[in-house]
Amino acid sequence: MVIDACKEKQSTYDPSSRMPMLVEKFASRDSLKQRRGRAGRVRPGSCYKLISSNTLSKLPEHGEPEIKRSALDQTLLSLLFLGLEVGSGNFLSTLLDPPSQDAIAAAIHSLEKVGAVRISVKDANTRWNLTPLGMHLAGIPAPPTVGKLLVMGSLLGCRSAALAMAAGMSAGRSPFLKIDTFQYNRRRKNEEEEEEVSMEEIKNKAIIKERDELFKVVGNSDHAMFAAAYDIWDSKHGSDRRKYCDSLGLSIPGMRDVKQLAQQLDSSLSAAGYSYTKESDINAKSYRIIRTCLVSALAPLHLVRVLRPSTKYAETAEGAVEKDGKANELKFFTRGHQEDRPENEAQGNIIIRYHNISEERVFTHPSSFMFKVCSYNCPWVVFHELVRTSKPFLRDATECSSYALLLFGGNISVQAAEGLIIVDDYARLAANARVGALIGGLRRKVDDLLSNKIENPSIDVATSIVMQLIVKLIKTDGLGT
Repeated sequence: MVIDACKEKQSTYDPSSRMPMLVEKFASRDSLKQRRGRAGRVRPGSCYKLISSNTLSKLPEHGEPEIKRSALDQTLLSLLFLGLEVGSGNFLSTLLDPPSQDAIAAAIHSLEKVGAVRISVKDANTRWNLTPLGMHLAGIPAPPTVGKLLVMGSLLGCRSAALAMAAGMSAGRSPFLKIDTFQYNRRRKNEEEEEEVSMEEIKNKAIIKERDELFKVVGNSDHAMFAAAYDIWDSKHGSDRRKYCDSLGLSIPGMRDVKQLAQQLDSSLSAAGYSYTKESDINAKSYRIIRTCLVSALAPLHLVRVLRPSTKYAETAEGAVEKDGKANELKFFTRGHQEDRPENEAQGNIIIRYHNISEERVFTHPSSFMFKVCSYNCPWVVFHELVRTSKPFLRDATECSSYALLLFGGNISVQAAEGLIIVDDYARLAANARVGALIGGLRRKVDDLLSNKIENPSIDVATSIVMQLIVKLIKTDGLGT
C-alpha cells in the first residue's frame, strides 16, 4: 500500500534574487501517476492520494523542465564561447522549452559581476563578449564562481586550498557532522546508560575544542576552515584518517566524496592550462591569501554587510577598557532584491535602506563556524549558500579584507573629495585616490596576464611580478612590511 501526500521538494532558481531554492510543492500529474506504480512492484496493492479532486485537476500535466528552474550562468558561458549566443537569448529562445528572459538577464548579470563578460555596442547592436577571465572559465566544466575560485587559486599560489574549497562547495553538503549541545535526558534506567551519555559528552566537547583551535588558526572563514581540515586529512593515510575524522567530527564518506570531486576539478584545471607547480601552491598555508581567493570568486554578488554595535566600555582601576562584543549583537545585511513593501515585512523579510540601497537582513546559520564570531576587522563578508527557512540563513561565510575587496570585489569608483572608494556601488571603504589608482593599475595588469596566458598556456602565472606584488599587498595589508 502507498499513501501519497502528493508533494515533492524540487530545486528551483529565482532569477530576481539569483538564489537557488528548495521548494515544497504539489507534484505534477504524470509524477503522481508514476508514484502509483510503487504499490504493485512485488504484489497487487492500493494507492491513496491525500489530495482533493479539485486540486488534482488544477495541477500541470508535466513537471517543469530543468532548464526553466536552473541557473543559466554556466550554460550561457559555454554558448558565448562557442559563438552560438550574443547574450540576448537568440539561441536559447529556439529551444523546445526556452527559459525566460528574466533568467537569461540574471545569468548575464551574474557573468558580468564575476568578470567573465563585458558589453560591446556596434552599429546599434548589443553584444556580450568574453573577457580573458571568461575565456579561461569557459574551459572549466564548473559553475563560473567555482571556476574563478580555481583560476584565482592558481594565480595567488594557493591552488590546493582552492581545489579543496571548490570541491567542498560543489559537494552540496558539509562533511562536518552536527554536534549536539549536550542537552541530554538525564532520567536513565541504570548507571551504565548514564555513563554512556557522559562519554558522549566528553567526546563532543573534545571535538568542539579541536574545531575551535583550528578555526583560530584559519581566521573568520568557513571555507578556509574546511580547506585546512581537508589538507590535514589528505596528508594522512589509513587508520590515521579515521582517527582525524573522529577528532574533528568529520564524515568519512563525505570526505571521500570531496576528494573525488577535488581530483576531477584538478584534472579540469590542469586541462585548462593551470597544472600543479611548486609556485602554484607556495601560499597553501597562508590563510589571509586563501580567504582573499574565496572573496575574489564570490564578491560582489554574494557580499554581506556586517553592522557592528557601538563600542562599549567598562570602568576598571586602570581606566576605561573596551568590552568584548557578542555574536548575537551583530547584524548582517545583503543587497535586497525585493521591493520595500509591507507584505514583505509580513513574510518576515526585514528590508532597510543603506545609502539609498535596499537591503535585506540575513542571519548566520547555527551550523556555520562564523555563528559564534564576535568581532570583524572588516565589516564585510561573502557567502556561497543562502537558504530560506524560518529566516534567510547564511550556511557559510568568509570575512573580507579591505584589499581583497578593492582588488577583486567588483568595479570601483573613487570619491577623492570624501576619501572613499566604493566597490560595486555598494561597499564603502575609506581610502585616498592614490590607492584607487594603484588598484586600477594592478587590475589591468591581471587582465593582461590572463590574456597572455591564453596565447601562451605554458606561462606560470603565480611567478609573475604582478601576482607577487598583489600577494605581498594582501599579506601585509598594504603596509609593505
